[in-house]
Amino acid sequence: MKAIKVLIAALGLMVVLHGCSSDEPPSTQEPTAPAEAPNEQVEQPANQEQKPSREEQIAALKALLPDGATKIPETAAEIASFPIGRYAGTNYSEHEQELQTFLNDLPAIENPDQEVLDMYYMALLGLFAEDYPDPERLIEDIKMASFGSPDIDDPRFQFKEQYNVEIILDASGSMAGQMDGKTKMDAAKEAIKAFAEALPKEANVALRVYGNKGSGKESDKALSCSSSELVYELQKYDAGKLAASLNQFQPTGWTPIAYSLQETEKDLSQLAGDKNTNLIFLVSDGIETCGGDPVAAAKQLADSNITPILNVIGFDVDGEGQKQLKAVAEAARGRYVSIRDKKGLQDEFFKAKEIALEWHNWKSKESSKAHSRKVKQLLNNTQYKLKWNFLADDEKRNIDWMIRQIKRDKRFPQQLAEELGRLQDEHKRNVDKRADELEDLLDSLAKKSYKETIEAISEQYGTKAGGN
Repeated sequence: MKAIKVLIAALGLMVVLHGCSSDEPPSTQEPTAPAEAPNEQVEQPANQEQKPSREEQIAALKALLPDGATKIPETAAEIASFPIGRYAGTNYSEHEQELQTFLNDLPAIENPDQEVLDMYYMALLGLFAEDYPDPERLIEDIKMASFGSPDIDDPRFQFKEQYNVEIILDASGSMAGQMDGKTKMDAAKEAIKAFAEALPKEANVALRVYGNKGSGKESDKALSCSSSELVYELQKYDAGKLAASLNQFQPTGWTPIAYSLQETEKDLSQLAGDKNTNLIFLVSDGIETCGGDPVAAAKQLADSNITPILNVIGFDVDGEGQKQLKAVAEAARGRYVSIRDKKGLQDEFFKAKEIALEWHNWKSKESSKAHSRKVKQLLNNTQYKLKWNFLADDEKRNIDWMIRQIKRDKRFPQQLAEELGRLQDEHKRNVDKRADELEDLLDSLAKKSYKETIEAISEQYGTKAGGN
Protein backbone atom coordinates (compact mmCIF):
# COMPACT_ATOMS: atom_id res chain seq x y z
CA MET A 1 0.00 0.00 0.00
CA LYS A 2 2.82 2.35 0.90
CA ALA A 3 4.55 1.55 -2.42
CA ILE A 4 1.43 2.49 -4.35
CA LYS A 5 1.28 5.87 -2.60
CA VAL A 6 4.93 6.53 -3.47
CA LEU A 7 4.28 5.67 -7.13
CA ILE A 8 1.27 8.00 -7.31
CA ALA A 9 3.33 10.85 -5.81
CA ALA A 10 6.11 10.28 -8.33
CA LEU A 11 3.69 10.37 -11.23
CA GLY A 12 2.21 13.66 -9.91
CA LEU A 13 5.68 15.18 -9.72
CA MET A 14 6.39 14.21 -13.33
CA VAL A 15 3.18 15.91 -14.49
CA VAL A 16 4.15 19.11 -12.69
CA LEU A 17 7.63 19.03 -14.18
CA HIS A 18 6.21 18.46 -17.66
CA GLY A 19 3.87 21.44 -17.25
CA CYS A 20 6.79 23.70 -16.29
CA SER A 21 8.64 22.72 -19.43
CA SER A 22 5.67 23.67 -21.67
CA ASP A 23 3.30 26.67 -21.65
CA GLU A 24 3.08 28.44 -18.37
CA PRO A 25 -0.39 28.73 -16.84
CA PRO A 26 -1.97 32.22 -16.70
CA SER A 27 -0.62 34.26 -13.87
CA THR A 28 -2.98 35.34 -11.15
CA GLN A 29 -0.98 38.59 -10.77
CA GLU A 30 -1.63 41.75 -12.85
CA PRO A 31 0.89 42.27 -15.67
CA THR A 32 3.66 44.72 -14.95
CA ALA A 33 5.27 47.15 -17.40
CA PRO A 34 8.76 46.35 -18.60
CA ALA A 35 11.39 47.76 -16.30
CA GLU A 36 12.92 51.06 -17.46
CA ALA A 37 16.18 52.62 -16.47
CA PRO A 38 15.58 55.45 -13.97
CA ASN A 39 15.19 58.94 -15.54
CA GLU A 40 15.59 57.54 -19.05
CA GLN A 41 13.08 58.42 -21.78
CA VAL A 42 11.92 55.88 -24.29
CA GLU A 43 13.75 56.50 -27.57
CA GLN A 44 11.72 57.56 -30.63
CA PRO A 45 12.20 55.63 -33.87
CA ALA A 46 15.19 56.98 -35.79
CA ASN A 47 13.04 58.11 -38.73
CA GLN A 48 10.49 60.03 -36.59
CA GLU A 49 11.40 63.65 -35.79
CA GLN A 50 9.82 65.41 -32.85
CA LYS A 51 7.50 68.20 -34.04
CA PRO A 52 8.64 71.67 -32.92
CA SER A 53 6.43 73.50 -30.49
CA ARG A 54 4.26 76.42 -31.57
CA GLU A 55 6.62 78.81 -29.81
CA GLU A 56 9.57 77.37 -31.72
CA GLN A 57 7.67 77.69 -35.01
CA ILE A 58 6.81 81.34 -34.35
CA ALA A 59 10.46 82.04 -33.48
CA ALA A 60 11.49 80.42 -36.78
CA LEU A 61 8.97 82.58 -38.65
CA LYS A 62 10.25 85.76 -36.98
CA ALA A 63 13.77 84.85 -38.08
CA LEU A 64 12.59 85.02 -41.71
CA LEU A 65 11.27 88.59 -41.39
CA PRO A 66 13.30 91.43 -42.94
CA ASP A 67 15.39 93.44 -40.49
CA GLY A 68 13.39 96.17 -38.81
CA ALA A 69 9.98 94.95 -40.02
CA THR A 70 7.42 95.14 -37.21
CA LYS A 71 4.15 95.70 -39.10
CA ILE A 72 2.70 95.61 -42.59
CA PRO A 73 3.35 99.13 -44.01
CA GLU A 74 0.31 101.37 -44.45
CA THR A 75 1.29 105.02 -44.96
CA ALA A 76 3.30 106.24 -47.94
CA ALA A 77 6.31 106.85 -45.71
CA GLU A 78 6.04 103.33 -44.20
CA ILE A 79 5.71 101.73 -47.64
CA ALA A 80 8.74 103.64 -48.94
CA SER A 81 10.89 102.89 -45.89
CA PHE A 82 10.02 99.18 -45.62
CA PRO A 83 13.16 97.07 -46.18
CA ILE A 84 13.74 96.36 -49.87
CA GLY A 85 13.08 92.71 -50.72
CA ARG A 86 16.08 90.56 -51.52
CA TYR A 87 14.62 89.80 -54.98
CA ALA A 88 13.14 93.27 -55.63
CA GLY A 89 13.17 94.36 -59.25
CA THR A 90 13.22 90.77 -60.53
CA ASN A 91 10.74 88.07 -61.46
CA TYR A 92 10.07 85.01 -59.31
CA SER A 93 10.99 82.78 -62.27
CA GLU A 94 14.63 83.85 -61.91
CA HIS A 95 14.84 82.51 -58.33
CA GLU A 96 12.62 79.42 -58.14
CA GLN A 97 15.30 77.25 -56.53
CA GLU A 98 16.05 79.81 -53.80
CA LEU A 99 12.34 80.41 -53.25
CA GLN A 100 11.71 76.69 -52.82
CA THR A 101 14.41 76.63 -50.14
CA PHE A 102 12.65 79.55 -48.45
CA LEU A 103 9.34 77.63 -48.53
CA ASN A 104 11.02 74.58 -47.00
CA ASP A 105 12.27 76.76 -44.14
CA LEU A 106 8.88 78.42 -43.65
CA PRO A 107 7.21 76.85 -40.61
CA ALA A 108 3.67 75.47 -40.97
CA ILE A 109 1.88 76.97 -37.97
CA GLU A 110 -1.59 75.56 -37.32
CA ASN A 111 -4.52 77.91 -36.62
CA PRO A 112 -2.54 81.12 -37.21
CA ASP A 113 -4.00 84.22 -35.57
CA GLN A 114 -3.85 87.68 -37.15
CA GLU A 115 -0.44 88.47 -35.66
CA VAL A 116 1.02 85.28 -37.14
CA LEU A 117 -0.68 85.93 -40.50
CA ASP A 118 0.86 89.41 -40.60
CA MET A 119 4.28 87.88 -39.94
CA TYR A 120 3.80 85.41 -42.80
CA TYR A 121 2.95 88.28 -45.14
CA MET A 122 5.90 90.39 -43.99
CA ALA A 123 8.15 87.40 -44.67
CA LEU A 124 6.88 87.39 -48.27
CA LEU A 125 7.42 91.16 -48.49
CA GLY A 126 10.97 90.48 -47.33
CA LEU A 127 11.42 88.61 -50.61
CA PHE A 128 9.76 91.01 -53.05
CA ALA A 129 9.02 94.41 -51.43
CA GLU A 130 9.88 96.96 -54.10
CA ASP A 131 11.90 100.14 -53.68
CA TYR A 132 9.16 102.78 -53.73
CA PRO A 133 10.36 106.40 -54.06
CA ASP A 134 10.27 107.92 -50.59
CA PRO A 135 9.55 111.57 -49.71
CA GLU A 136 13.20 112.33 -49.05
CA ARG A 137 14.08 111.16 -52.55
CA LEU A 138 11.24 113.27 -53.93
CA ILE A 139 12.82 116.30 -52.28
CA GLU A 140 16.15 115.46 -53.93
CA ASP A 141 14.40 115.20 -57.31
CA ILE A 142 12.87 118.63 -56.79
CA LYS A 143 16.29 119.99 -55.91
CA MET A 144 17.61 118.63 -59.18
CA ALA A 145 14.70 120.20 -61.08
CA SER A 146 15.34 123.51 -59.29
CA PHE A 147 19.12 123.47 -59.74
CA GLY A 148 20.47 127.01 -59.61
CA SER A 149 17.40 128.52 -57.95
CA PRO A 150 18.35 131.26 -55.47
CA ASP A 151 15.85 129.76 -53.02
CA ILE A 152 17.98 126.66 -52.51
CA ASP A 153 20.16 127.07 -49.46
CA ASP A 154 22.29 124.01 -50.26
CA PRO A 155 25.44 125.47 -51.88
CA ARG A 156 25.99 122.31 -53.90
CA PHE A 157 22.93 123.18 -56.00
CA GLN A 158 24.03 126.72 -56.75
CA PHE A 159 25.72 127.42 -60.06
CA LYS A 160 29.47 128.10 -59.98
CA GLU A 161 31.95 129.30 -62.58
CA GLN A 162 32.82 125.82 -63.85
CA TYR A 163 30.49 122.87 -64.55
CA ASN A 164 32.01 119.39 -64.26
CA VAL A 165 30.47 115.93 -64.64
CA GLU A 166 32.23 112.64 -63.94
CA ILE A 167 30.55 109.33 -64.76
CA ILE A 168 31.69 106.20 -62.90
CA LEU A 169 30.60 103.18 -64.92
CA ASP A 170 30.37 99.57 -63.77
CA ALA A 171 32.34 97.37 -66.17
CA SER A 172 32.05 94.18 -64.13
CA GLY A 173 30.98 90.92 -65.72
CA SER A 174 27.30 91.30 -64.82
CA MET A 175 27.03 94.27 -67.19
CA ALA A 176 27.19 91.74 -70.02
CA GLY A 177 23.61 90.79 -69.16
CA GLN A 178 20.99 91.37 -71.83
CA MET A 179 18.55 94.29 -71.82
CA ASP A 180 16.31 95.46 -74.66
CA GLY A 181 18.09 93.16 -77.08
CA LYS A 182 21.61 94.33 -76.21
CA THR A 183 23.99 94.15 -73.28
CA LYS A 184 23.59 96.55 -70.37
CA MET A 185 27.09 97.78 -71.12
CA ASP A 186 26.20 98.70 -74.71
CA ALA A 187 23.04 100.47 -73.50
CA ALA A 188 25.10 102.45 -70.99
CA LYS A 189 27.70 103.41 -73.58
CA GLU A 190 25.02 104.72 -75.94
CA ALA A 191 23.40 106.78 -73.16
CA ILE A 192 26.75 108.26 -72.09
CA LYS A 193 27.67 109.21 -75.64
CA ALA A 194 24.31 110.93 -76.23
CA PHE A 195 24.62 112.79 -72.93
CA ALA A 196 28.14 114.06 -73.62
CA GLU A 197 27.18 115.24 -77.10
CA ALA A 198 24.37 117.38 -75.67
CA LEU A 199 26.47 119.19 -73.06
CA PRO A 200 27.27 122.91 -73.54
CA LYS A 201 30.69 123.35 -75.08
CA GLU A 202 32.01 125.03 -71.91
CA ALA A 203 31.13 122.06 -69.68
CA ASN A 204 33.64 119.35 -68.74
CA VAL A 205 32.99 115.64 -68.69
CA ALA A 206 35.01 112.63 -67.49
CA LEU A 207 34.48 108.86 -67.61
CA ARG A 208 35.90 106.34 -65.13
CA VAL A 209 35.25 102.60 -65.40
CA TYR A 210 35.85 99.87 -62.86
CA GLY A 211 36.12 96.09 -62.94
CA ASN A 212 37.25 96.27 -66.57
CA LYS A 213 40.30 94.03 -66.20
CA GLY A 214 40.75 90.37 -65.48
CA SER A 215 37.63 88.25 -65.17
CA GLY A 216 35.06 87.13 -62.65
CA LYS A 217 37.24 84.19 -61.63
CA GLU A 218 38.69 84.05 -58.11
CA SER A 219 42.17 83.89 -59.61
CA ASP A 220 41.60 87.30 -61.25
CA LYS A 221 39.99 88.97 -58.25
CA ALA A 222 43.06 90.92 -57.12
CA LEU A 223 43.66 92.29 -60.63
CA SER A 224 40.02 93.15 -61.23
CA CYS A 225 39.49 94.75 -57.82
CA SER A 226 42.42 97.06 -58.42
CA SER A 227 41.10 98.14 -61.82
CA SER A 228 39.45 101.55 -61.81
CA GLU A 229 40.57 103.55 -64.79
CA LEU A 230 39.94 107.13 -65.88
CA VAL A 231 39.47 106.31 -69.57
CA TYR A 232 38.36 109.85 -70.53
CA GLU A 233 40.01 112.56 -68.46
CA LEU A 234 38.00 115.61 -67.42
CA GLN A 235 37.81 117.85 -70.48
CA LYS A 236 35.48 119.36 -73.04
CA TYR A 237 33.53 116.89 -75.16
CA ASP A 238 35.54 115.42 -78.03
CA ALA A 239 33.54 112.95 -80.11
CA GLY A 240 36.53 110.98 -81.41
CA LYS A 241 38.30 110.70 -78.07
CA LEU A 242 35.18 109.70 -76.17
CA ALA A 243 34.25 107.09 -78.78
CA ALA A 244 37.75 105.61 -78.57
CA SER A 245 37.51 105.57 -74.77
CA LEU A 246 34.15 103.79 -74.84
CA ASN A 247 35.40 101.20 -77.31
CA GLN A 248 38.44 100.13 -75.30
CA PHE A 249 36.68 98.11 -72.57
CA GLN A 250 34.07 95.40 -72.18
CA PRO A 251 32.35 94.02 -69.04
CA THR A 252 34.59 91.41 -67.48
CA GLY A 253 35.45 91.44 -63.79
CA TRP A 254 34.59 92.26 -60.19
CA THR A 255 32.98 95.37 -58.62
CA PRO A 256 35.32 97.74 -56.70
CA ILE A 257 32.84 100.56 -55.96
CA ALA A 258 34.60 101.91 -52.86
CA TYR A 259 37.98 102.10 -54.58
CA SER A 260 36.43 103.89 -57.56
CA LEU A 261 34.79 106.52 -55.35
CA GLN A 262 38.16 107.15 -53.71
CA GLU A 263 39.83 107.52 -57.10
CA THR A 264 37.09 109.90 -58.27
CA GLU A 265 37.80 112.14 -55.31
CA LYS A 266 41.40 112.33 -56.54
CA ASP A 267 40.21 113.09 -60.10
CA LEU A 268 38.34 116.19 -58.91
CA SER A 269 40.54 117.16 -55.97
CA GLN A 270 41.70 120.42 -57.60
CA LEU A 271 38.13 121.55 -58.35
CA ALA A 272 36.98 123.12 -55.09
CA GLY A 273 33.24 123.33 -54.60
CA ASP A 274 33.22 127.10 -54.07
CA LYS A 275 34.10 127.68 -57.72
CA ASN A 276 32.88 124.46 -59.35
CA THR A 277 29.53 122.75 -59.78
CA ASN A 278 30.61 119.10 -59.51
CA LEU A 279 28.21 116.29 -60.43
CA ILE A 280 29.12 112.62 -60.13
CA PHE A 281 27.05 109.77 -61.59
CA LEU A 282 27.76 106.29 -60.26
CA VAL A 283 26.16 103.66 -62.53
CA SER A 284 26.17 100.11 -61.14
CA ASP A 285 24.13 96.94 -61.54
CA GLY A 286 25.35 95.29 -58.35
CA ILE A 287 27.00 95.53 -54.98
CA GLU A 288 30.63 95.93 -53.94
CA THR A 289 32.39 92.57 -54.41
CA CYS A 290 35.96 93.55 -53.57
CA GLY A 291 35.70 93.91 -49.80
CA GLY A 292 35.68 97.71 -49.77
CA ASP A 293 33.27 99.95 -47.84
CA PRO A 294 31.47 102.07 -50.46
CA VAL A 295 29.31 103.79 -47.83
CA ALA A 296 32.38 105.08 -45.97
CA ALA A 297 34.00 106.08 -49.26
CA ALA A 298 30.87 108.01 -50.27
CA LYS A 299 30.82 109.90 -46.97
CA GLN A 300 34.48 110.78 -47.37
CA LEU A 301 33.77 112.03 -50.88
CA ALA A 302 30.86 114.18 -49.69
CA ASP A 303 32.95 115.71 -46.90
CA SER A 304 35.81 116.62 -49.23
CA ASN A 305 36.47 120.14 -50.52
CA ILE A 306 34.94 119.36 -53.93
CA THR A 307 31.45 119.12 -52.29
CA PRO A 308 29.99 117.06 -55.16
CA ILE A 309 26.41 115.98 -55.82
CA LEU A 310 26.52 112.19 -56.05
CA ASN A 311 23.78 110.62 -58.16
CA VAL A 312 23.72 106.83 -57.71
CA ILE A 313 21.95 104.91 -60.46
CA GLY A 314 21.00 101.31 -59.78
CA PHE A 315 20.90 99.86 -63.30
CA ASP A 316 18.65 96.76 -63.33
CA VAL A 317 19.84 95.87 -59.83
CA ASP A 318 18.37 93.35 -57.35
CA GLY A 319 17.14 94.02 -53.81
CA GLU A 320 20.48 93.53 -52.09
CA GLY A 321 22.17 95.85 -54.55
CA GLN A 322 19.46 98.48 -54.15
CA LYS A 323 19.94 98.51 -50.38
CA GLN A 324 23.67 99.09 -50.64
CA LEU A 325 23.52 101.66 -53.44
CA LYS A 326 20.80 103.57 -51.61
CA ALA A 327 23.01 103.64 -48.50
CA VAL A 328 25.89 104.95 -50.62
CA ALA A 329 23.73 107.84 -51.87
CA GLU A 330 22.48 108.64 -48.38
CA ALA A 331 26.01 108.69 -46.97
CA ALA A 332 26.97 111.26 -49.61
CA ARG A 333 23.78 113.32 -49.03
CA GLY A 334 23.06 112.50 -52.65
CA ARG A 335 20.33 110.94 -54.70
CA TYR A 336 19.53 107.33 -55.56
CA VAL A 337 17.34 106.14 -58.40
CA SER A 338 16.61 102.61 -59.57
CA ILE A 339 16.11 102.10 -63.30
CA ARG A 340 15.40 98.98 -65.31
CA ASP A 341 16.08 99.83 -68.93
CA LYS A 342 18.07 101.92 -71.34
CA LYS A 343 15.41 104.64 -71.49
CA GLY A 344 15.59 105.10 -67.72
CA LEU A 345 19.33 105.68 -67.94
CA GLN A 346 18.87 108.11 -70.82
CA ASP A 347 16.25 110.01 -68.80
CA GLU A 348 18.64 110.42 -65.87
CA PHE A 349 21.37 111.81 -68.10
CA PHE A 350 18.78 114.06 -69.77
CA LYS A 351 18.12 115.69 -66.39
CA ALA A 352 21.84 116.39 -66.06
CA LYS A 353 21.89 117.83 -69.55
CA GLU A 354 19.03 120.17 -68.66
CA ILE A 355 20.94 121.35 -65.60
CA ALA A 356 23.99 122.00 -67.75
CA LEU A 357 21.92 124.08 -70.17
CA GLU A 358 20.53 126.10 -67.25
CA TRP A 359 24.10 126.63 -66.04
CA HIS A 360 25.05 127.81 -69.53
CA ASN A 361 22.19 130.33 -69.46
CA TRP A 362 23.18 131.49 -66.00
CA LYS A 363 26.80 131.92 -66.99
CA SER A 364 25.92 133.84 -70.15
CA LYS A 365 23.50 136.00 -68.10
CA GLU A 366 20.56 134.89 -70.21
CA SER A 367 17.19 134.68 -68.48
CA SER A 368 16.44 131.19 -67.28
CA LYS A 369 13.08 129.53 -66.89
CA ALA A 370 11.15 130.44 -63.80
CA HIS A 371 11.31 127.99 -60.94
CA SER A 372 7.59 127.35 -60.96
CA ARG A 373 7.72 126.31 -64.60
CA LYS A 374 10.53 123.84 -63.98
CA VAL A 375 8.82 122.30 -60.99
CA LYS A 376 5.55 122.12 -62.90
CA GLN A 377 7.31 120.27 -65.69
CA LEU A 378 8.64 117.76 -63.18
CA LEU A 379 5.59 117.34 -61.01
CA ASN A 380 2.58 117.80 -63.28
CA ASN A 381 3.10 114.51 -65.05
CA THR A 382 2.22 111.22 -63.42
CA GLN A 383 5.68 109.66 -63.30
CA TYR A 384 5.66 109.17 -59.54
CA LYS A 385 2.15 107.75 -59.44
CA LEU A 386 2.90 105.43 -62.35
CA LYS A 387 6.13 104.28 -60.78
CA TRP A 388 4.29 103.34 -57.59
CA ASN A 389 1.64 101.54 -59.65
CA PHE A 390 4.18 99.63 -61.74
CA LEU A 391 6.17 98.60 -58.67
CA ALA A 392 2.99 97.50 -56.89
CA ASP A 393 2.01 95.36 -59.90
CA ASP A 394 5.43 93.68 -59.96
CA GLU A 395 5.34 93.11 -56.21
CA LYS A 396 1.85 91.57 -56.37
CA ARG A 397 2.72 89.25 -59.26
CA ASN A 398 5.68 87.81 -57.36
CA ILE A 399 3.90 87.45 -54.02
CA ASP A 400 0.85 85.90 -55.68
CA TRP A 401 3.12 83.19 -57.06
CA MET A 402 4.51 82.50 -53.58
CA ILE A 403 0.99 82.27 -52.16
CA ARG A 404 0.10 79.70 -54.83
CA GLN A 405 3.10 77.61 -53.79
CA ILE A 406 1.98 77.76 -50.16
CA LYS A 407 -1.51 76.65 -51.21
CA ARG A 408 -0.08 73.62 -53.03
CA ASP A 409 2.14 72.63 -50.12
CA LYS A 410 0.19 70.18 -47.97
CA ARG A 411 2.21 71.12 -44.88
CA PHE A 412 0.34 74.42 -44.57
CA PRO A 413 -3.26 74.80 -43.41
CA GLN A 414 -5.62 75.62 -46.27
CA GLN A 415 -6.77 78.91 -44.74
CA LEU A 416 -3.21 80.27 -44.69
CA ALA A 417 -3.08 80.83 -48.47
CA GLU A 418 -6.57 82.32 -48.41
CA GLU A 419 -5.70 84.79 -45.64
CA LEU A 420 -2.41 85.74 -47.29
CA GLY A 421 -4.30 86.43 -50.51
CA ARG A 422 -6.63 88.72 -48.58
CA LEU A 423 -3.69 90.60 -47.03
CA GLN A 424 -2.08 90.89 -50.45
CA ASP A 425 -5.22 92.41 -51.99
CA GLU A 426 -5.51 94.89 -49.12
CA HIS A 427 -1.87 95.89 -49.44
CA LYS A 428 -2.12 96.40 -53.21
CA ARG A 429 -5.23 98.60 -52.82
CA ASN A 430 -3.45 100.62 -50.15
CA VAL A 431 -0.33 101.18 -52.28
CA ASP A 432 -2.48 102.32 -55.22
CA LYS A 433 -4.37 104.68 -52.91
CA ARG A 434 -1.10 106.23 -51.67
CA ALA A 435 0.00 106.66 -55.29
CA ASP A 436 -3.18 108.63 -56.03
CA GLU A 437 -2.59 110.80 -52.96
CA LEU A 438 0.97 111.45 -54.09
CA GLU A 439 -0.16 112.54 -57.53
CA ASP A 440 -2.73 114.92 -56.02
CA LEU A 441 -0.07 116.45 -53.77
CA LEU A 442 2.41 116.93 -56.60
CA ASP A 443 -0.21 118.57 -58.81
CA SER A 444 -0.99 121.02 -56.00
CA LEU A 445 2.69 122.04 -55.75
CA ALA A 446 3.14 123.20 -59.34
CA LYS A 447 2.64 126.90 -58.59
CA LYS A 448 4.50 127.01 -55.30
CA SER A 449 8.03 128.28 -54.78
CA TYR A 450 10.85 125.89 -54.04
CA LYS A 451 10.68 126.51 -50.29
CA GLU A 452 6.90 126.20 -50.23
CA THR A 453 7.17 122.93 -52.16
CA ILE A 454 9.64 121.43 -49.71
CA GLU A 455 7.65 122.60 -46.70
CA ALA A 456 4.45 121.07 -48.10
CA ILE A 457 6.11 117.69 -48.66
CA SER A 458 7.70 117.80 -45.22
CA GLU A 459 4.36 118.57 -43.61
CA GLN A 460 2.59 115.80 -45.52
CA TYR A 461 5.12 113.08 -44.80
CA GLY A 462 6.83 114.27 -41.65
CA THR A 463 10.22 114.54 -43.36
CA LYS A 464 12.98 116.95 -42.46
CA ALA A 465 12.44 120.13 -44.45
CA GLY A 466 15.10 120.56 -47.08
CA GLY A 467 15.98 116.89 -47.29
CA ASN A 468 19.54 115.79 -46.56
